[in-house]
This record gives sequence, structure tokens and C-alpha cells, in this order.
Amino acid sequence: MGKATSNLRKEHDVILQVLNILDRMVSTNDKKDSVKLQYYNELVYFLKIFADKCHHGKEENYLFAELVKHGMPNEGGPVGVMLGEHEQGREYIAQMSKSLESKDFTEFNDAAIDYRDLLINHINKENNILFVMADKMLDEAQQDELFEKFEQHEEIVIGHGVHEELHAMMQRWSEEFLVY
Repeated sequence: MGKATSNLRKEHDVILQVLNILDRMVSTNDKKDSVKLQYYNELVYFLKIFADKCHHGKEENYLFAELVKHGMPNEGGPVGVMLGEHEQGREYIAQMSKSLESKDFTEFNDAAIDYRDLLINHINKENNILFVMADKMLDEAQQDELFEKFEQHEEIVIGHGVHEELHAMMQRWSEEFLVY
């Protein structure tokens, strides 16, 4: 397992943990609407920043481009499928955001569950198919170079200290919704 794909797998673990928390959030009925709104807005913020801008940004801008450069087809191939699923995920996040503006929690929950289901399957495909292929196609030096680009991307796109903020939010959610 290369350094770059290992980094992405670790981020998948974080995303899966957040999806587990999301399950508890949408199934909990003992919170006031104002409290739900706060947590749901934080969750959408997390998904936009960590899952999409940071994680999907690394995949789209660096890993996928490198795989295509090494001969993996984009259109009709695994990269194209993953890109399509990233776009579908962005649509679900937009639906979640829109539903929060109108405080429609039912619509939020529906979009959140669709997003969760998409991402669980998406992560499974990346971890067990795409990243395995990447580990065979890219040598250690190429993986190290990609990892360095990932680090730069993270600093430029989400900025210094944001990861810590996001992890603190996750910890608070875990405690609030009893997910460990």
C-alpha cells in the first residue's frame, strides 16, 4: 500500500465515522429543532470542507489525473465512475444545504441518507478496487510525490488548523450522539 493511497484510506475511515454519526443524528428525535439545525449545519460544513474540498480534491486533482496519465481510462473506466459519484455526492450535499435553509428536516434526512448510502458504496469501491489498482500502477516514489501534493493541497484548500477544528466537531458529535 502506497503512502498516497494509505492517506486516502485513512480519510475514508474518518468519513465513515462521520456517516455513522450522521445515522445517529437523523434517527435521534430527542433534540430541539434549533439544536438539530446547529448539528446539521456543522455536518454539511464538514462534508463540504473535508469530504469534498479536501478528500475528493486530492483524488480528482492528483490521484485520478496520475492514474489516467498511466493509462487508466477516464471515460467509461473506474475514474469516470468515481468522478460521477463525486458529482452525485455534491448534489446530495446541495439538497441538504437547501433543506436547512427552509428547516425541512425530513428533506434533509432523505438527502443525508442518500448521501450516506452513496458514500459507503463509493468508499468500498475506491478502497477495494481503485486504490488496489493504483498501488499496482504507481511505484513508491510516485506515491510519495502524490502524498506531498496532497499535503500542499490540504494546506492551500482548507488552510492551517481546519483539520483540528473538524476533528473537534467530530468529537463533540460523538459525545452528543453517543457514537464511539
